Amino acid sequence: MKLLQKREQLLKKQKKFSEFLKGSIGDVCGSCQRANCICKSTTSKRTYRLTYKDKDQKTKIMYFPQQRLREVKRLRANYDKLREINGQIMELNIKIFKEEGAD
Repeated sequence: MKLLQKREQLLKKQKKFSEFLKGSIGDVCGSCQRANCICKSTTSKRTYRLTYKDKDQKTKIMYFPQQRLREVKRLRANYDKLREINGQIMELNIKIFKEEGAD
């Protein structure tokens, strides 16, 4: 029963990280010379992007201003924590499954 309680604790903890973003954060160059690019004009302000894969494994890019960088980093960190919790839950589920089969 202790495994079931631990799993319930992890499931409750999982809810704390319901806001998350998946992907890699990068800054966009000042002027890359690509047509219709967000960074076409040279400026001292930095623009950032989040690169991720959708459900079809197609690369997507979301641009965001520097003012939102801290928020995006927090949401990205939540994704890492969520993945860690999901891994722990999976391991517990395997242990629970094996114990039930041993009865």
